Amino acid sequence: MLLHAIRYFVVVAVVPRLFVAAFGVSIAAATVRLTANPSVAVDVLTPVLLLHLLVSSSGYQYPARRGYYDLLLTSGARRWHVAVAHCAVSIAPGLASWLLVGLLEAAASHGVHRGAFAAGTCVAFIGSSFTAWGIAVYSSRIGASVFWLLVMTIPPLARVVSPLRLLGVSASGGAMPLILFAVGIGAVALCAGVWAITRGATPLEAAQ
Repeated sequence: MLLHAIRYFVVVAVVPRLFVAAFGVSIAAATVRLTANPSVAVDVLTPVLLLHLLVSSSGYQYPARRGYYDLLLTSGARRWHVAVAHCAVSIAPGLASWLLVGLLEAAASHGVHRGAFAAGTCVAFIGSSFTAWGIAVYSSRIGASVFWLLVMTIPPLARVVSPLRLLGVSASGGAMPLILFAVGIGAVALCAGVWAITRGATPLEAAQ
């Protein structure tokens, strides 16, 4: 049933094709820059991470209340399968793009540069995946996108919570508390999102 739920969310386009195309453009641009200079992984990953935050913030409750997921919810699928599948489909394009950029960096630098797979970068992508998805469960993609744009553009907020700060950061030195904090926030957001879908009510808009 988990695979069925994943296929369902792919078919209903939880991640619109426009976003998938945007990731393709980002990867193409990253390929050009990394070929010319393999040391700029952090720079090329910045737009990928920003796009990843918007795509992962897919929202669940609003589409569910409008009946978009009725066929799945009434098919006998377990709610935790629904939650995990929705999260997996939402975050997969961004994570795949990050991994591809990391492989491009390794190939272009012959393994010398590994900024894309530094501890901070891994936490930035994986942790922000779960954070963005979990926060957006009770919101819409537009609402969550506005939230992230504000977080990224208001300097006092960006200095504290922006995952861009983690790109290229190693686990050594004083960065470990920030990395652990990001891991904790991601874990809490993921658990909260799964719990909300598994245990929370999802009344249709016409029934409210």
